[in-house]
This record gives sequence, C-alpha cells and structure tokens, in this order.
Amino acid sequence: MAIFVTRAQWGARARRSGNTNITPQHGGVSVHHVDGVRVARTNHADCAGQVRGIQNHHMDTNGWTDVAYSHLVCVHGYVFEGRGEGQRTAANGTNPGNQNWYAVCGLTGGTAANYDPITAQLIDAFHMTITRLRTSGGAGGAVNGHRDHTSTACPGNLYPLVLDGRLDPGGGGPGTPPWPGVYFRQPPVMNHASVGSWQARMNSAHGFSLTVDSAYGPASEAACRTLQSRAGIAVDGVVGPATWSATFG
Repeated sequence: MAIFVTRAQWGARARRSGNTNITPQHGGVSVHHVDGVRVARTNHADCAGQVRGIQNHHMDTNGWTDVAYSHLVCVHGYVFEGRGEGQRTAANGTNPGNQNWYAVCGLTGGTAANYDPITAQLIDAFHMTITRLRTSGGAGGAVNGHRDHTSTACPGNLYPLVLDGRLDPGGGGPGTPPWPGVYFRQPPVMNHASVGSWQARMNSAHGFSLTVDSAYGPASEAACRTLQSRAGIAVDGVVGPATWSATFG
C-alpha cells in the first residue's frame, strides 16, 4: 500500500504563487521520469532530499513558482505531494499539456542500456496518485507520457507501462488503456496529447513509422485506414473506441 507524504513532511519550500487555470477533465495524467541517468535512491531516507533538490532546481534554476510536478513517486512506494490537485503544472512542455494534464514524476531514470528498475511499490504509488488526481483533482481518464506532449525520451522505461495500462489504477494490470473520449479525425489537423500515445503504439505494435507529434494529420489517417482494414472494422479514418481497441489490443 502506497504512503502519501505531504509537503510539510518532505520539507517543501512555500510556492511563490499558484495557478488554478487547469482543465484536467479534458486530458488526464502525464507520466514523467527524472533524467537520462539512474537516479533512484537505494535508501528511502534519501528520497525526501531528492525531492527537495528537484524543487530547488525548478525554482532557483528554471525560475518556476514551485516544483513542476503535481506529485512525485519513489521506488519504495511513497507519493510526495507536489503542486497538488487543482494547480496547473509546468512539466509537460506545452501550454495545452500543462492546461489539460496533471504531471506525475517517477523518481527514476536511465537509458535503454541501464534503467532504474521498476518496482511493484513504484507502480502502487502511481496508482495512488492517479486515483487521487481523478477523485480529488477532476482528472480525465487518460494516462500518457511526457513524450506525447513534446520531443523527449521521457518517461523512459515507464512508457511501455503507460501504453499497456499497467500504470492506470483502473486497468487491473496489462491491457488496453482507456479510450481518451476524443475522436481523432482530420482535416483540419487535430492536435491532442493522446494522439501521441496512439501514434507511438501504431509504430511499436503495428509496424508503422509515424512521427509521434500528437498531430492527427493525413499520414495518421492513412495509417488508421490501413489498421482498420486489417482489423476488419469500418474503414473511415477516424480513431474512435473500436479503432483505439484494435490499436492497443
């Protein structure tokens, strides 16, 4: 069972200001990791200091009003309170991303050659914080990765767990991530963070070579039609519930 750590408990600095201009019901929760090197602490006693260091960097180096994330989670199964519910983030890399998505950072990192391990306790902590952001913060049902908003390798080895639903507390383990409730169609080119999740899955599971830019344009529609034909569902070039399930199933 994950444990929640309040700002006072981990020694947070006071935020300079808050911004409640966030509409997470239109998106959901975006998953991050810390860095391209391994950062997970062996001893949990060191995790609060790590979170304080991240907050200091965000406030003193980046000039932000607070730590960028809504919450942060460690490999020992603890959730560190970040900006919290109802506060716009500074982590997702785009204005729509920060407007419509909370941000949860796993205190992990690394590259494909040497990632921090993903523990069961870390997954439990993601489940706790995503549930909290939905029940107390009004987050929509989608879960995506930082890379679905902007060009980045983040969240590293957490991204496959985003795609197969293991970080979604409603998923019950590997399976199809919930349809984001938005139909992808064009023209005009549709921009939505969940398009990036769909494009990435089309590439990794179905052999396409789409640019993962969260923009549903002609190339994405052509790939959609090909997948629909293969799956034996209506070929209309629109990603709705049936096509989403065919993509992630």
